[in-house]
Amino acid sequence: MPQPRAREGDFLQTSDGLLFDVKGLLHPPDRIVAYLRYYPDGRGRRSRNGIRYVKVYDLARRRLLLEKKWPCYLYHDKIEGRELQGVPKDSILAVHAPQQRMAALLRSKQKDRLEGSATRLVKALAKESGLPIGHFGVSGSLLVGLHRDRSDLDVMVYGFECAKRVQRALCSLLEEDRTFQAYRRSDLRKLFIRRHLQQAMAFRDFELQERRKSFQGIFEGHDYFIRCVKNWKEITERYGEARFRHIGEYEVSGQVVDDNENLLTPCRYVLERVKVLKGDPSRSPAEIVSFRGRFTEQAYQGERILARGRLEAVRTKDQKYFRLVVGEGLADVLQTIW
Repeated sequence: MPQPRAREGDFLQTSDGLLFDVKGLLHPPDRIVAYLRYYPDGRGRRSRNGIRYVKVYDLARRRLLLEKKWPCYLYHDKIEGRELQGVPKDSILAVHAPQQRMAALLRSKQKDRLEGSATRLVKALAKESGLPIGHFGVSGSLLVGLHRDRSDLDVMVYGFECAKRVQRALCSLLEEDRTFQAYRRSDLRKLFIRRHLQQAMAFRDFELQERRKSFQGIFEGHDYFIRCVKNWKEITERYGEARFRHIGEYEVSGQVVDDNENLLTPCRYVLERVKVLKGDPSRSPAEIVSFRGRFTEQAYQGERILARGRLEAVRTKDQKYFRLVVGEGLADVLQTIW
């Protein structure tokens, strides 16, 4: 029997009824790194196949729930050098793939309001970008049938070059198509509060940062978010080729000299002229990475940035360096210095 494989944007359904969202592109041989998103509970407001579910978003709460009820999904990753959430492969009942769900929606003649909006959004992106519709998928609640009328539209795009084409397409659609709307100031204020960013940055800086993004906005009255991921052929890294060691919380400034993967999740920004503002100055990160989609489109080549997150020592066969991981703490930040 072939081993299940999964990547960012996929969902895993476990044998005990839990639903996890997959994180990243690299996974250990015996399990998939994934974080709890929905769990069955009679008090839940969402239902699927007659079972009610509760959604959990906060990372700390996800961990606490697993520790109390399902500790088998917490494990120490020897490569990452820390505790992660992950689903053992023998506990995976199904892998929900965004491209397959998108194909099923396109075939369906009976769609609810959100499903109809999702198909029209993807068709508009495919037409404007000139990409085959097979490069797109839908993730989030829509992927696993737990969406509601006001749920967000989570769209996946597969392929490095496809990400660039979709960004250009969105820039045009936001200017020319009234069904696409950029976030207004009031929308950004709600987003700022929902992400609990009050302790991380000033709203003025957040607004300046978010206003230049195209991967988020409103389509037919629904919030949308576009997540771009490498296709299978582009994932050339292998689990275990690099090892990581946690150092501590750092704050740095620096200049982006390579933004080649700033549209992807995970995203990556290569730095020069780094100044350590908090932490050991001798441990200067060569790059910033994030596994959170909201840090895409965050900075571009030539810009100076301020970043706060978790410093890691990285060791490969050929080199040793430091990287800063942002997006795992409420106080984490990655912003352009204007």
